[in-house]
Amino acid sequence: MPVVSAERFATGLTWGEYLAGATQHQERRREIYESVTFTPEQREALAALRPLGLKVLVLEEYWCGDAARTGPVLARMAEEAGMEARWFFRDQNLDIMDQYLENGTSRAIPCFVFMTRDGEYLTHWGSRPRAVKEAARPLLPLPPQGDPARPAAFERFVQVLGEAYDKVMPHGVIDELLEYVNTALKAKG
Repeated sequence: MPVVSAERFATGLTWGEYLAGATQHQERRREIYESVTFTPEQREALAALRPLGLKVLVLEEYWCGDAARTGPVLARMAEEAGMEARWFFRDQNLDIMDQYLENGTSRAIPCFVFMTRDGEYLTHWGSRPRAVKEAARPLLPLPPQGDPARPAAFERFVQVLGEAYDKVMPHGVIDELLEYVNTALKAKG
């Protein structure tokens, strides 16, 4: 059964449409997109995916800083691999999002849902690269809103996330996404 109907998938925004409408983090998204490069091994792996005609459904929101970092990487990767990518706003598509909850409970974004050319589910990835999740883990949970300790804790959290992202962007993210897709393809046979 397809993740979504072909008709619904077609209603998603292309990367260009999504970027043009960005109300937050637009310049960051553009800069990251334009700076993405691929290693020779990544180019080879992405070229091998081209004949498969894969698709990827992206769940994001403009305000999400994680999405502003990894969404542009996914956009470039999809182009290089010949994947049709469509962006959907999470909050307007909770029926889709709720199929891919992080840890079974969280509507964490971004969420990238990879599919066959026929829209059949392969795998999904989100909301942060493994190394970034690991770097942030000791700082969670953050103090609740209204707690006087929250502003300093949140500032530290953002700093740690930024440092961790700097270490994995873009090649570590691309490698991780390729790992997810290729593992799913091997399992599918």
